[in-house]
Amino acid sequence: MCSELIFVVQLKIYMKHIIYIAIFFISALSYAQDAGSISGKVLDYESNNEPLMFAKVSIKETGAEVLSDEKGFFKFKNLYDGEYTLVSSFTGYETKESKIKVASNTTNIKLVLEPSTISLEDLVSTMASADNSSSSTVNN
Repeated sequence: MCSELIFVVQLKIYMKHIIYIAIFFISALSYAQDAGSISGKVLDYESNNEPLMFAKVSIKETGAEVLSDEKGFFKFKNLYDGEYTLVSSFTGYETKESKIKVASNTTNIKLVLEPSTISLEDLVSTMASADNSSSSTVNN
């Protein structure tokens, strides 16, 4: 009788451990299926698609931001399936928005940024307003 009771207690302990292990693996596998990522490169249009180092890339919907590395590479991890808007920017370049669809895997993209252009008229008016600003502070 005593040995049967010990056997039943041990069996319950083993079953409890097996259930915990099964729950762990099921939750880990279900989480892994939902996680996607976006990776890519930020390139410079003017210099034959050379990498843009330290360009800012952000996801509009989540607010997450990263900087590209010295090879122009960036990556966002652990994203749910869906559509995201990537905003890429770099000083002196036009800001670019790109719609990206993520589906439980890695989505690769190339973001090509073009230098921003400023017209001569804009430059003259900016210089004139700066000149007027500095001369008005001298007169005061």
